[in-house]
Amino acid sequence: MPSRGALGPLALFAAIAALLHLPAVHAIDAKCSACAAVATQLQSALEAERPRNHLDMRGRLDSKGVRYGKLIDYKVSELRFVELLETLCDDVGEKFGLDASLGAWTAGAKSAGKLAERKARKKELEGYCHRLVEAQEDALQEALYAGVLENESVEELMCRAYAPRDCEGEPASGSERGGEADAEREDL
Repeated sequence: MPSRGALGPLALFAAIAALLHLPAVHAIDAKCSACAAVATQLQSALEAERPRNHLDMRGRLDSKGVRYGKLIDYKVSELRFVELLETLCDDVGEKFGLDASLGAWTAGAKSAGKLAERKARKKELEGYCHRLVEAQEDALQEALYAGVLENESVEELMCRAYAPRDCEGEPASGSERGGEADAEREDL
């Protein structure tokens, strides 16, 4: 029987050997289509928005009855931004799945495999969504306040402008002007 002091290094060696035999942790499959799925979900959230009243922050009155405080336009309020992103990542996991035949995240598709594997893919997409939104939060907020998100393709902004490494070498999927825009860039 080994001495008590010898068990520490043996246990450490066994733990290292076990870790070496684990499969490598990998990033999400099909990053570009995952980014497109998140952008599609944000685009649909923007389209589903209903007009809202301004935020009335004038709760104080002076001695003459005049209200003090701010009246904030809902379109440029932080409340709007938070409400848009609040359930974005939960919803993207529910609506998109990894289509094994295409190797891409598609709407309405179920990820292949057993129930545990499908749940893992769903969590994988949700985790990617959270990381993507966290990394782009400031840029998305500025674009929303400037009205750029309503006027341009959210996918083009999120996947091409703000996270170009996720879609390197892949053509724009949702752009109707894709060929024309590429030709314009070549002319420059």
